[in-house]
Amino acid sequence: MTKMLLFLLFSFCAFAGNNTHLIDEDYESGYAIYRVSKPSFKDMKKFCDLGIEEMVVLSGNADSYEVKNQAGCPGLKVVYNEKQSSKIPLTSSFLEWFDSWVAEAKRVGKKIAFRCNCGCHRTGRLAAYYQMKFQNLTATDAKAILKKHGKYMFLFRHLYPQVYALKDYIRGVDCSQKSKYCVK
Repeated sequence: MTKMLLFLLFSFCAFAGNNTHLIDEDYESGYAIYRVSKPSFKDMKKFCDLGIEEMVVLSGNADSYEVKNQAGCPGLKVVYNEKQSSKIPLTSSFLEWFDSWVAEAKRVGKKIAFRCNCGCHRTGRLAAYYQMKFQNLTATDAKAILKKHGKYMFLFRHLYPQVYALKDYIRGVDCSQKSKYCVK
């Protein structure tokens, strides 16, 4: 039953259009960060029009999308292409890498984006982290945005305690959630 629901979820996401959302922007420097879903050729052209230069792929399938549709945005560079699972919390080493990627993009005024497949769950979790760390959102507010842009969130309730665990990580305090939700 669960496999059928997941199949339907990902089938829906494949036809739902690109889930592109601006998370943050600095008009003076030119920096911007977006959350998106797997891109079509048309989406890649849109990314180029937006000036997005680098992409993080949390689903490990850049060959099927960014590389396949590279002609739509020839200058777009994939800087991370690993398959993450929404059920496995983010690691401190990934978050440190992500923070340095964001810091460099802010320093040079670069437009960047990150995605999974749907732009909902793995992407939503990372967006929540960004919003709490760099925009000082509360975990409750970041969770509400995750829920707003996510699809079929009733199947991904495990992300909510991960958001609270990420907030603890950002604050540098012991994780207040069950260990299976905590940053490792």
